Amino acid sequence: MSSHSIEEICSHIGSEFPSETNVIIKKIASLKNADSESISFLTKSSFKDDLQASKARFLIVRKEDSHLCDGRGIIHENPYLAYAKLTQLFNPRTPLKPSIDPTAIIEQDVVIGKTSFIGPFNCIGKMSVIGEGAIVMSHVSIGSNVRIGENTRVHPNVTIGNDVVIGGNCEIFSSASIGTDGFGYAESKEGEWTKIIQTGAVVIGDNVDIGSNTVIDRGAINNTIIESGTKIDNQVQIGHNCHIGENTVIAGCVGIAGSAVLGSGCKVGGAAMILGHLHIADKTTVSPGTMITKSIKKSGEKFTSIIPFLEHSDWLRFASKLKQFGKKHD
Repeated sequence: MSSHSIEEICSHIGSEFPSETNVIIKKIASLKNADSESISFLTKSSFKDDLQASKARFLIVRKEDSHLCDGRGIIHENPYLAYAKLTQLFNPRTPLKPSIDPTAIIEQDVVIGKTSFIGPFNCIGKMSVIGEGAIVMSHVSIGSNVRIGENTRVHPNVTIGNDVVIGGNCEIFSSASIGTDGFGYAESKEGEWTKIIQTGAVVIGDNVDIGSNTVIDRGAINNTIIESGTKIDNQVQIGHNCHIGENTVIAGCVGIAGSAVLGSGCKVGGAAMILGHLHIADKTTVSPGTMITKSIKKSGEKFTSIIPFLEHSDWLRFASKLKQFGKKHD
């Protein structure tokens, strides 16, 4: 981490200066692990005991908690957001010198920005465009006619299929797969399966993060669309023709089946499942492990369908009673 004055820190997060100034802070730390060279933060009232015992030089807190800080408090309406901003201040990325590694395979009619970095053993298909300031680390496979926007960073071992469009200031983490074929087959009367050629693409807006080992399928006919500001965790599956609204957050191991439409500002908890062809209203929250089986029309609501695990014999009794309950209300 780099070191910063408390004045610089407060300016960066938009808080007023504390009474004690001309202090250098060397690190961000948790309440329990902080020392006299640290800054820490309080996000939940359940940690107030840790706050009072903390040895941090300064503490980022809401106004209502400032009386607990013995003059060390820095007031911010959202301490967790302030913490997020400080992680960027204290951990600046080392700039990479614009270059194209000689081991990279660049096909014909590819345009690469003069300030971009293309690392070793990459393959970039014909007629693709890599924007200014973009970083493609190593062992990345980029198909033909791909567009990658300015200042987007692609980590090692990512696969990007043909015709994919990725906006600016995105970050694609290792081993993600974007624009590979969606799961589409037609069944014959003999029970055999014929593959449906996937002719759509994937279009991703600006400021989108896509986690490691996440898969975003290309559309069958229409494009799969991820709007600007959306953040997707590791090991997420997004099926073909899905449309994810802007500033939506999707946690790890979520599965979203084909042609589902999620509104803007949604929050989807880990391991949740959303069935295909559903429409989910703006600002919907889906709890971890929940399966959504029908469309949600009213915005701003939260849905949970988690049953705590039980010993198997108890589960059988519970399931039997649940089935009887369902028959009574048919």
